[in-house]
Amino acid sequence: KLTVKRSRLLGVFGKADFSFKDMLFVTLTGRNDFSSTLPVANNSYFYPSVSAAFEFSKLLPNVSWLSYGKLRLAYAKSGKDAPPYLVQPALAAQTSTGGGFIYGFFGGNPNLRPEFVTGKEIGAEVRLFKSLVKLDVSYFENERTDQIVTQRLSYGTGFIFGLLNGGSFGVKGLEVSLTFTPIKKKDFSWEITGNFSKNKTTVLSLPADVNEYYNSDTWLVGNARSSAFLPIDQIQKTFPTTNLNYNTNGAGSATAIGGYSYLRTNSGQVMISPSTGLPIINTNFLPIGDRNPDFSVGILNRFFYKGIGFSFNLDIRKGGDVFNGNEYYFFRTGLSKNFLNRTQPYVFNGVLRDGKENSDAPTTNSIQVTPQTRSDFYGSFPESDFVEHNINWLRVRDVSLSYDFPKKLFRSTKSLQGLRLFVTGTDLFLITNYTGGDPSVNGTTATSAGVGAWGIDFGKLGASRSMSFGLRVTFQ
Repeated sequence: KLTVKRSRLLGVFGKADFSFKDMLFVTLTGRNDFSSTLPVANNSYFYPSVSAAFEFSKLLPNVSWLSYGKLRLAYAKSGKDAPPYLVQPALAAQTSTGGGFIYGFFGGNPNLRPEFVTGKEIGAEVRLFKSLVKLDVSYFENERTDQIVTQRLSYGTGFIFGLLNGGSFGVKGLEVSLTFTPIKKKDFSWEITGNFSKNKTTVLSLPADVNEYYNSDTWLVGNARSSAFLPIDQIQKTFPTTNLNYNTNGAGSATAIGGYSYLRTNSGQVMISPSTGLPIINTNFLPIGDRNPDFSVGILNRFFYKGIGFSFNLDIRKGGDVFNGNEYYFFRTGLSKNFLNRTQPYVFNGVLRDGKENSDAPTTNSIQVTPQTRSDFYGSFPESDFVEHNINWLRVRDVSLSYDFPKKLFRSTKSLQGLRLFVTGTDLFLITNYTGGDPSVNGTTATSAGVGAWGIDFGKLGASRSMSFGLRVTFQ
């Protein structure tokens, strides 16, 4: 079956460049788009940008150790239209008896507006000591407003889905790149390149005044899923009688993990049912983790000696949470190694919900539960128990050894310019505090929208160790 979709996007673009004494550069742009996928009233939208660069090193020609220096500043706004055929309700052919047409799943939205991203960046690039040291630093902020999202509608509307403008995200980040050449000789050189990145996406608002917006493709096992949550003070307004002080990890983040957790007292203790001895689950969907790392670092070392090249790349991550869906599944089905002794009585740590749980003298739980005789035991641990927090790793991404044959061996062959023999190993080494197989997994595929199911580990294999050998031939 072949489906053809058509849309029309017309754009008017203008650009102006200015320079002063080959040191100061300013670029101005403006663009106005006209899109067929938006309502007529809102199908024209304008977005500008301005950037400036100043090469300050030209003012310091006598500073011998400064090879190059530049400051840069940028402001940009970009617009985005909607997918085609969703502004107005569309008819869909029926294959049932009698055929005909009915409205499809999507309802229209005659007030839909284009989505905008506004970004600001400031940075600097410096080269020192005849470019033996190169430093590039960038700090950026951007805000996404009027995001076009697919929202489930009330069935009373006659439709299931609709496009809405809703949700604003703010992003702040820092990126640093440093290249250093400790040794640079005729026959031997050593170069180190390090990259540092840190960013955070904050939820400013969500569509339809909801507390959470999630990606249904990431709902793989249990009730954990990739979610974006409002800050905890805004969520608290929806649940004023529930203590949320112990469900803040992931609140306000666009890379949160949503799921169920324990119902807790005002002091944070888990509430236990006095009739069953099992913990009480909070039935509100809340943030239980944040997959965004504190920062990540990449370090690449390159060595060259008389045609022999050797390099290795280190990948370092600090922080970030991972939902161990595999352990969750094993536990729920009685296959986990953590509870092999099913006849051993177990006492949940917490206080009884007997009316005194928030008093100065709550009743400590002492009710014993034997897993072998309680079919509800394995279902009493919520998804929050299987989120592993502050996961770090150090991995060797790749190691490569190569040899370039001397050009004199094929100097008589005019068409042959180079010959290199190489061997490369990938993902050879990993150190991590994650108890699962590999924390660098994605529970879905690259087709999953947004940040997908990265950090949700279920039914996926980690990166495998691999070796490759090859001969690279360069022709003129």
